[in-house]
Amino acid sequence: MKYPAFIDDTTYLSMDASASETEQLRAMLNNLTRVHLLTASKFENFDDLIHEYIASGVEIFDLETGIVSEVTGNSYRVCDVISPLNLLEKGQIFELENTYCREVVKHQQVLGFPNVGALDYMNCHPVYQNLQLEAYLSAPIFVDEQLFGTLNFTSTTIRSQGFSVHERNLIVLMANAIGAFILLRNKEEHLLALNQKMKRFVGYVAHDLRNPLGTIIGLTQMANKRNTSTKRIHAIIQKIITPAETALEFVSTILENAALSSGKITLNKKTLTAHTLLSNACHAVAHFAEQTDTQLKLVAKQNIMIIGDQSRLQQVLINLLINAIKYSPNHSSVILSAQPSSFDTKHISLSICNYISAPTQVTPTDDNPVYGSVGFGLDIAKEIIHAHHSVLRINQEDGTYTCQFDLEQA
Repeated sequence: MKYPAFIDDTTYLSMDASASETEQLRAMLNNLTRVHLLTASKFENFDDLIHEYIASGVEIFDLETGIVSEVTGNSYRVCDVISPLNLLEKGQIFELENTYCREVVKHQQVLGFPNVGALDYMNCHPVYQNLQLEAYLSAPIFVDEQLFGTLNFTSTTIRSQGFSVHERNLIVLMANAIGAFILLRNKEEHLLALNQKMKRFVGYVAHDLRNPLGTIIGLTQMANKRNTSTKRIHAIIQKIITPAETALEFVSTILENAALSSGKITLNKKTLTAHTLLSNACHAVAHFAEQTDTQLKLVAKQNIMIIGDQSRLQQVLINLLINAIKYSPNHSSVILSAQPSSFDTKHISLSICNYISAPTQVTPTDDNPVYGSVGFGLDIAKEIIHAHHSVLRINQEDGTYTCQFDLEQA
């Protein structure tokens, strides 16, 4: 696709007879200074930043409407907008195909259309047909080399002189600054999440590791008393084994979680039968389900094949199943299923679904007889799923809880 070219600055200056070249150069310098000051400013939040960038861009480029968008798949969300058009509002979601920005996203490059109506591949576009937006200037916003969305400006007035290279450079600077802010925001949120995870971790250590170690110390002190018989010492040693194994399992889980989080564990991916994977997980937690008379129901065809690390996925499913049993009332059902993904045909969705009729029926406690987790099994499950290039999705609707993630279909 051949798009309109940006006009060389020298040529662009010579096209405007209404102002001297000195005046135009001064205006260009003022615009560059304004953008520089904008990029150097500190903003407390994303909303303030993009609103100021849009407001400045509308004036700098002399275009009526400015938008910062977020693009996900074929979804185009308006993060913020300044426009005289009442049809455009912050938070609106459109199909990407129904926006001019589809061209920017498709080719991931800066585009300027001075006269959309003169372009055969654009004048049939629904935006042009409905709003008659003639001039359009847009740049992609990248966050850590990944496309986030677009910064774009439009107007119902034709840009008879076209767009200059100077204007192209200005919108690139603005889009890059927005992308850099988003990257810093994401890193800050990630650090906050890690901090919260560390706080939970400290809590787990204080509770789950202190108890078995305290028991071991107490039993050891008993065995170390004078005149303790050999038979008594032997009995105490037998009692020490259980809390020692618990502490060892806890430490192993801590190390495993750390290794997964740092990406140091390599998955051993193989072709697996989804039905067998789910069935094995059911057998592994059957004794937990029996204690609350919970029925485990399996819905999966025998011929559904997936790709993944069997032992790691078993770990995920067992953790999710135990949580489902833990938070379900007695005599209820937990459903495991493997179905084609609703997102694409190349993936299979594994899901665990349980129903809670009344949240007050279940009061999770640390001494719950059906759950002996060290506290952060769900964190490990999320890391394993992430290593399989997927995301754990947890939904709640009318008391029905569903945990779901997608795996590559073999």
